Amino acid sequence: MAVLQNIREKCGVLVIVIVGLALLAFLLGDFLSSGRIGHGDDSVIAKINGSKVDHSEWVANYNNHRLFYEVAQQGKNVDANTERSLRESAWNDILNTYVWDKYYDEVGIGISDEELEDLLYGPKHAHNIIVQNFNLQKNAETGEYDTKAPKNFFDNAEENQEYKIIADYWKTAIRQDQISSKYGNMVSKGFYTPTALAKMYYEDQTSTVDFTYAFRDYSTIKDEDITVTDKDMEAYYNEHKNRFIEDQDNRDIEYVVFDIVPSDSDIDEIKKNTENLRTEMGALTENFLSFAQTNSSNSRPEDRYNRMYKDDSYMTEKDAENIGFNAEFFNSAEGTMSEIIMQGDVFLFGRILETANRPDSVNASHILLRPNDSITMEMCKAKADSIANVLRSIKADSAAFAAMATQYSEDPGSKNEGGSLGDFTEGTMIAEFNEACFSNAAGTIQVVESPYGVHIIKINSQTKPVRKAKIAVLDQEIKFSDNTYEAAFHASNKFMATSQTAEDFDKNATDQKLNVRMANRITDMSDNVIPGIDNGREIVRWAFNEDRKIGDVSNVFESSARDKFLVVKLSKIREKGFTPFEDTKEVIEPEVRKQMKAEKMMAEMKDMTVEAVAQKFEAKTDTLTNINFASFSLQGLGLIEPKVNAVATSLEVNKVSAPIDGNNGVYVIKVLKQTAAPEKQDFENDKLAKMQEYQRNYSYRMNNAVKKIIKMDDRRAKFF
Repeated sequence: MAVLQNIREKCGVLVIVIVGLALLAFLLGDFLSSGRIGHGDDSVIAKINGSKVDHSEWVANYNNHRLFYEVAQQGKNVDANTERSLRESAWNDILNTYVWDKYYDEVGIGISDEELEDLLYGPKHAHNIIVQNFNLQKNAETGEYDTKAPKNFFDNAEENQEYKIIADYWKTAIRQDQISSKYGNMVSKGFYTPTALAKMYYEDQTSTVDFTYAFRDYSTIKDEDITVTDKDMEAYYNEHKNRFIEDQDNRDIEYVVFDIVPSDSDIDEIKKNTENLRTEMGALTENFLSFAQTNSSNSRPEDRYNRMYKDDSYMTEKDAENIGFNAEFFNSAEGTMSEIIMQGDVFLFGRILETANRPDSVNASHILLRPNDSITMEMCKAKADSIANVLRSIKADSAAFAAMATQYSEDPGSKNEGGSLGDFTEGTMIAEFNEACFSNAAGTIQVVESPYGVHIIKINSQTKPVRKAKIAVLDQEIKFSDNTYEAAFHASNKFMATSQTAEDFDKNATDQKLNVRMANRITDMSDNVIPGIDNGREIVRWAFNEDRKIGDVSNVFESSARDKFLVVKLSKIREKGFTPFEDTKEVIEPEVRKQMKAEKMMAEMKDMTVEAVAQKFEAKTDTLTNINFASFSLQGLGLIEPKVNAVATSLEVNKVSAPIDGNNGVYVIKVLKQTAAPEKQDFENDKLAKMQEYQRNYSYRMNNAVKKIIKMDDRRAKFF
């Protein structure tokens, strides 16, 4: 079952990899979602280019991804983030079927069985999924992979149900990725740059001008000296309306949170319970560690204290300090118990079990032998013993060990480094490996088994030994009581009952000094609407109910962690299309004010020379050299001013420009010198460079093209 074990180690990444294979579909999913809760056709999850997609089709895709994940993770529970990834993968399958397959079929792109086999276990073309999951390494001389393991896996998959599920899943994913890559390559190779266009780009980048300028920053006119009216802003809005478009329906909400936090009496009760447990531990004569583990609130303390708090792990004085223990306790005799400490959201105490002088850090190398479907752990152990005996007999130095590691090790992370793992501290490595390195002397060679296989370890060097201790730590989480929970529940329900209108919501929040929070432009497929609230979908579904109106106030929502209650008010409803003028005023006002400042300055500077502007308005003046049309910014100023660049490269020498309204202020310039681009006849390299630039961005361009022609009615929000 070595293959399955390897997959389980990587599966968190693997699901993301599979989602990434449908990148184009994922991008489409981002910008095409436009559904509303409340559509007809109860079983239809989407309409794409006139085709109805039944919810059952999405469910079949979802079940396929879910089954793979459960097999790979051996029934591991699916957390909220993984659930979202699985749902998105199922949606990407829909988009591939109803959007991209049409384009693949039109141009006749597919993948033969022979090509698929080459991607599954071909020595030169094995797909990245196969390379990663079988830890394949290329032979430096031939450039080929040793693909015996994946071939054996696929050849025998029919005989093992779990293997078959994984094999079928990989085949589908690899086939889809290969077809998508072929289509993308075909599109990207279709870009062409005409000679005339390449010549224009060349001249824009190499023709330069020197000019002098006078610059008045907009900030020299105070904002309060410019009056902006609604009429001014509305005129700007109408002129630039296409800048203010909602890609999809969205909502703004306001909400108040009733956090459920432990009361003083809750804290006193937990501290009293911790004191009783300390008394019980003090009466024990053995099994201190198991008592601490059994009675701690956190069943895996190392999760909370970053491995420093691990079973049977030695810690340094600094490690103990990080948990909360002082130096006096750490340096006490074995059997000493600490006082009770309040550390963050727990009370804790510890008992020193063992002390020892051990290295602070170790430098080691290893050779890893991994079992697989044809090589057992016992066979690995026998081979490891043989290699270790050879190394001991020749008193192997670093070079000899490195040579053996390069030849035999199956750890891709250290093999090419001669097996070197560098320096590491106590608790960094898995328990068996850690103990071998920190309890044996420098220069020794050990054979150790671990969940990863069999290791031949050479301890290269160790730092000076320091005092370390094993400490049994018992913690009690400071939690709220049922009474505290009930009090928060009643407070939130009272607020909701007396806040049935937007006005009452605002008044009660003010009177009770509650912090009103906001979440803006949430869409019907939003998940993480409110930080720390995993069940935000319930709030989204409430906000997008077809009967919902601006000003509506929700019932009480409870967080999935059961540590807070929320009451929500719907403050904005925006439909797909032009953003309402009122929602744009905050953005438009500073733009209109800047425009009005520019008009005032330009009128004052009309027909003036650079020198006159500098003298009259104490404007900044300087000379810039070697500026071209494609310059990103104005040297010296460090400001992005495309209008100034454009005017400077088109103005005659010794001519003074009209005032230029730039991004940061108003300019008057005078061109002093023009330098034409050097004569050039061959533009092949320029054409190639521009084509390569287009090819790098083909995915973005292709998705934008599809975005304009696709017709999508996304109704997923009805179901999730």
